[in-house]
Amino acid sequence: MNWNLNYGELAENVDFVNKCENLKENLKDIQTVLDKLLPLKQQYDKMSLPAQIELDLFLAFTLNSLHWINLRIQGEDPTKHPIKDELQRIKTVMLKWKEVKDRDKRPTVDIEAAKRFVRSGLYDPYRATALPPNKKMKFNDDEN
Repeated sequence: MNWNLNYGELAENVDFVNKCENLKENLKDIQTVLDKLLPLKQQYDKMSLPAQIELDLFLAFTLNSLHWINLRIQGEDPTKHPIKDELQRIKTVMLKWKEVKDRDKRPTVDIEAAKRFVRSGLYDPYRATALPPNKKMKFNDDEN
């Protein structure tokens, strides 16, 4: 791709030229990353399932983000375009995938230890005195 831009009369507007050059550099960086990742699609079947999922999510988010940028450059409002919903859907799936990946890192509960904690934490007033609870209750009828 030819990255030499001819600004013509706009070359005098330094702010515009700087923004265009910055955009050009960012697009070059994106192209470099995509050039490295797209050949991985040929080895897709040999990849592990987590690697496949991460590659799919990355490419889907990247391409939809580029479409968002394209809409902005053309002067359209991407918030009123279906691409907004698609990006939101991909973000939701990314969060779900992160939860699944982090499931292995969560601490597990030792059930027996938890039972001991609960059992020792319950207060039993008769345990300390070793007296059984009074099973019969007597009421005084004198207090009317």
